Amino acid sequence: MKTLHSALILMPFVLLFSFSAAGQSSKEKKAAQTEQEFQKTKALIESNRFLFKLDHVFSQGGHDLTRFSPEGSITVTDSLVKGHLPFFGRAYSLPYGEGGGIEFDGIMKDRKIKIENRKRKKSVIYRFSITGQNDTYQITMDIAPGGNCSVNLNSNNRAPISYSGQVTPLAEDVKAE
Repeated sequence: MKTLHSALILMPFVLLFSFSAAGQSSKEKKAAQTEQEFQKTKALIESNRFLFKLDHVFSQGGHDLTRFSPEGSITVTDSLVKGHLPFFGRAYSLPYGEGGGIEFDGIMKDRKIKIENRKRKKSVIYRFSITGQNDTYQITMDIAPGGNCSVNLNSNNRAPISYSGQVTPLAEDVKAE
């Protein structure tokens, strides 16, 4: 009888311990999955063959300008980069009639890839500069595991602007030029 009574007293503690151990393995599984996503994203960025497709535009003041249905992208193919991005903001010095979006197509300069370790997550920082027809742009892409990306663009002739969107692999038919 004493063993049955002792077993009944110990049973809640055994159950409590087993549930907490199961919770740790669930956290470990999630951490392993996040690390796997990060390694996949890192490999994509280091391949220098990816597409950024925007879904939100933010002005210098931080206002979301997505309601204007902007479309834009940046395509990185080895050392070549091609971009077409909308621009909403102040232009300081542009030739007459050149007040539209931001466009560039050429060889990137000063490319840097850095791994950023934050408190709870890692990200890949991809920086480069590119010269457009009448301007030079410094672009910083902050890419999270899974491909979510924020882009900050600084220009010599325009106010800074930010974008958010998704980074994906290039289609197989896109070749380096």
